[in-house]
Amino acid sequence: MKEVMGIIHHLKNEKKYEEITQGRCVAAIPYGGKYRLVDFPLSNMVNSGIVNIGVITSLNLRALVDHLGKGEEWGLDKKKGGLFFLPTAISESNRDKRRLDLEDIYVNLDYLHKSVEEYVLISGSDIVCNIDLSKVIAYHKEKKADITMVCKEGYKFSDKDIEQGVYLEKLTSGRVSAISLGVPQVGMVVSMDIYIMKKSLLFSLLQDCSIKGRWDLVSDVLLSNLKELKIFGYAYEGYVAIVNSLQSLYRHQMDLLKPEILQDLLFSKEMIHTKLKDGPPTRYCGGSNVKNSLIANGCQIEGSVENSILFRKVKIGRGAVIRNSILMPKVEIGEDVVLDKVILDKGVCVKKGTKLLSDSEEPIVIEKNKVIRGEVQVKC
Repeated sequence: MKEVMGIIHHLKNEKKYEEITQGRCVAAIPYGGKYRLVDFPLSNMVNSGIVNIGVITSLNLRALVDHLGKGEEWGLDKKKGGLFFLPTAISESNRDKRRLDLEDIYVNLDYLHKSVEEYVLISGSDIVCNIDLSKVIAYHKEKKADITMVCKEGYKFSDKDIEQGVYLEKLTSGRVSAISLGVPQVGMVVSMDIYIMKKSLLFSLLQDCSIKGRWDLVSDVLLSNLKELKIFGYAYEGYVAIVNSLQSLYRHQMDLLKPEILQDLLFSKEMIHTKLKDGPPTRYCGGSNVKNSLIANGCQIEGSVENSILFRKVKIGRGAVIRNSILMPKVEIGEDVVLDKVILDKGVCVKKGTKLLSDSEEPIVIEKNKVIRGEVQVKC
């Protein structure tokens, strides 16, 4: 798909992820034991033959740049095309409400002008799926659409996330006849925040947004141009997770413990690429007990782990019990610690005898590099 360039846009409302986005942008959030959220849209583009990809990011870009590097693992370390980091527009208080902020793309017009591709494919950085985007391009051309939006029928948001959704009503031809923000109507499908259009149309939309000073693609462009633009919805049938809050980050990672979802996302289609890291296999010591969990390499387990996800280099002490939890890289768990429904960010150290338990729908979250000493915390 040499005629298509890709843009992964930046999600500015990082407060929805609470402690997890302290010091990192949404695209760099760890996911599924060894991945980052950006790995999924980036891999989908690369696997579909797109070799010119721009990633828009905030000032919290260090973790993202460290993870992606020059794009070697994705085959994007090229002389022509390749991987580009693009700055976001200067943030203001109202901008965190924009679903797709076209001003971020507008401030990078020089990148668009220098790119030779005819089409632009734009994806959010919080969409976890394994989709063949070449089929979306073919559908877009077949329908002679101005804009094609990828959508998912039957997707269920959690109660707190429903208002963040974009919902589409489609005619039998596939053309979008109505768009609803935050309030789904009967028969509507969910937008997956993936769009395809000609670059010439994008230039025209950006110019119009610049004149009007209104930049949200969904509310300011699509809603007001449903009749003028031929907008079609491409129905995706595979697994998708829209990770647009802390609660959905937890819920969808727990989904990976279901074999059918893990198979669909990671093993039945194209490979999801990520940064390679050398390390020893996980060591399961005498007395350890692991059930229904995803364990990355380099871990050392002396206690019990059940229904949990452990990233690289996690250490679990003797007598510790870990249930329904997500432990990010380099977490250290002391002896006799009990965790239930907890997210521990990178480098957290939980000392001997500590108990962190959540009976709520929301997990307990401990921020990066924090040391927890002998505390008992119960969230109801």
